[in-house]
Amino acid sequence: MGVADLVPGVSGGTIAFLFGIYDELLYTIKLITGQVPKLILERKFVEAFKLIPFAFIVPISSGILISIFGLVKIVSYLLETQPVLVWALFFGLVIGSVYAVSKRITKWTLRHISLLVLGFALTYIIVGLPVIGGSSSPLAVFATGVIAITAMILPGISGSLIMVLLGQYEIVINAVASRDFVTLVFFASGAIVGLALFVRLLTWLLKHYHFAVIAFLIGVMAGSLRRIWPWQDIDTVGNSVNILPTMELSLLGPVVLAILGFVIVYLLERMGIAREHDDIETKEFKKEMQEIEG
Repeated sequence: MGVADLVPGVSGGTIAFLFGIYDELLYTIKLITGQVPKLILERKFVEAFKLIPFAFIVPISSGILISIFGLVKIVSYLLETQPVLVWALFFGLVIGSVYAVSKRITKWTLRHISLLVLGFALTYIIVGLPVIGGSSSPLAVFATGVIAITAMILPGISGSLIMVLLGQYEIVINAVASRDFVTLVFFASGAIVGLALFVRLLTWLLKHYHFAVIAFLIGVMAGSLRRIWPWQDIDTVGNSVNILPTMELSLLGPVVLAILGFVIVYLLERMGIAREHDDIETKEFKKEMQEIEG
């Protein structure tokens, strides 16, 4: 999830969804930003401590942080020196994600198809918008955190891509690389506020309109493919435009990596399915999900 969140066009939420931890992730965020602070304010510190699912939070948060701080320079370097190969890999990942997530809907209706088309159209338009100028002011960085984390938690929508469109990606990435903790604190504060507000809306939507939301998100993932098409050029006004590749030997590497990305997603999905069968998740949330899907 940490690596995915670094790359514009790929969603950490998609990785969580494929690996079978998305529902648990939403429930945990809701718990940490709701019941736990409430108990702390009531000075029920022991109850609050016992409520925190450390067995889930510690591995996932440490993995994300290690990836972001440890791999940011490598990912940035590869995007600068081997963009076609990197984007080809992630293009395959997203195609695989569309295929894997679409299997979650057992019966497609006209409503689901309409929402898929709507999600595709909106995302296709949004990712094609020109990049606007960014700002390193505390308020702008805070607002970026709110908006980016909202996108990151959704399967299919890349928080990094939203930051690119806002002109904030380079500012935040440079803050991570240079350990500018003042900027990172403002960004993290915005992210916490965004999580606390949005996860409740998303949980409610998934509870009451589960398959409709999934159909919309599949369209979002498919629409995001416009942004991560491996072969791009710069037009006269400085915006990226997609172009067709030439039929030559250099095409083999990107095609192989795109296939590899698809295979990786397939394997992740299989691992996620196995995990869903083996894990004992929170009883309350598991009961809710059974009611939704049953």
